[in-house]
Amino acid sequence: MESRSRLFPRGLAAFIELRDQRCRTPYCDAPIRHRDHARPWAEGGATTANNGLGSCERCNYAKQAPGWQVTTNDENHTHTAEFTTPTGKRYRSGAPPRIPPITVSDVEVRIGIALARHAA
Repeated sequence: MESRSRLFPRGLAAFIELRDQRCRTPYCDAPIRHRDHARPWAEGGATTANNGLGSCERCNYAKQAPGWQVTTNDENHTHTAEFTTPTGKRYRSGAPPRIPPITVSDVEVRIGIALARHAA
């Protein structure tokens, strides 16, 4: 998912909120208020799901201060962000695990079909 604009389109913003659920800054668990670029748009950062982060207002403004750097990666289908502080310390944050797909057995399918036919 990507966009050519600086602002995250509604669908992409909703995806980031669903993926991240809470502020992605390590040790912050505040509700998401901003969807912003890990690598700033003004520095060539793309408006994509991989470069997008859900942040609280405070953490979003803090990461824009001089010396802060955020990089993202999609390791094993888990979006991770690494925050580097002005002193060089690094902290990683991972999006919550994805919910596994729901599997339905053949028996459940047959029962569902039988119940639908019976109700008709």
